[in-house]
Amino acid sequence: MLKIMVTCGGGFSSSALVTHLNKDAKEKGLGEEVEFVFRPFDFGGIGDMINSVDIVMLCPHLAHNAKSLVAKYPDKPFYVIPTRLYGLMSAVDFYEDAQDAIEGWKETGMNPFHFEGEQTAIKVMRTVSHRKYMASK
Repeated sequence: MLKIMVTCGGGFSSSALVTHLNKDAKEKGLGEEVEFVFRPFDFGGIGDMINSVDIVMLCPHLAHNAKSLVAKYPDKPFYVIPTRLYGLMSAVDFYEDAQDAIEGWKETGMNPFHFEGEQTAIKVMRTVSHRKYMASK
C-alpha cells in the first residue's frame, strides 16, 4: 500500500482534501492500494509521521518550505502539488502522480521532485495526473 502524506499550513485544507481523496479511492476500488493522511505543517510539523509514509505532497503555498524540508528529511521524496490540481484532482490522479514522483525521485535524486517543465507549481496548467496529461499529447 502506498501511503501519501498531504500537508498544508494549519491542516485545514489538507484534512478536507485527504477525507475526499480517501473516500474517492475507496469508491474507485483503490482502498487497498493507497492511503492518504494529512499532517498540519504549522502545528507540530510532519516529523512524527515522516517514517510511516512513502511520499510527502506539499500544498502549493508550502513550496517555499520544500528545500528546508528536504534538507531535514533527505531520504523522503517531496512533491509540491501544482496549484490548479489542489482540490480538483481525483484520488486516481493523485495516486498516479505520487507513484511517478517517487519513481522520478529514485531515478534522478531530485528533491523536491517535479515533472519536466513543472518547476513552478503555480504555472502548471494540467488538471489530471502527469501520466494522463502526457498520454493525451
